[in-house]
Amino acid sequence: MSQYYGLSEIEFLIMEMIWNHQKPLYFNEIMNHFSNKAWKKQTLHTHLTRLVNKGVLSYTKDGKIKMYYPALTKEEYVHQWTRNFMNNSFDGSLSKFMSAFVGNHKELSQRDLEELKRFLEE
Repeated sequence: MSQYYGLSEIEFLIMEMIWNHQKPLYFNEIMNHFSNKAWKKQTLHTHLTRLVNKGVLSYTKDGKIKMYYPALTKEEYVHQWTRNFMNNSFDGSLSKFMSAFVGNHKELSQRDLEELKRFLEE
């Protein structure tokens, strides 16, 4: 199964939909959006619960009905995941990460090198 920043493909698909909306969404709105997937309600509920447990999704209740909204923006989530990946895989070392990422610097184009230089100068 493919992973998207620590989320399953389905979880990422759900979050992409929720990130693209500017308001909290009721369960039925999310279910209707994915009507072409032929998911059972329990399947969607399971994925939403997992997303809440992962800290990427939150909800409030309108009576007994849940309204879901992102706990983090997509950019915040990707930043958090990247930071955790670097900490867990490269002992938090940016130089180890960059060394693994770049490998042989000869593979970088002049444009890539200039972009990295501008980034580091900022």
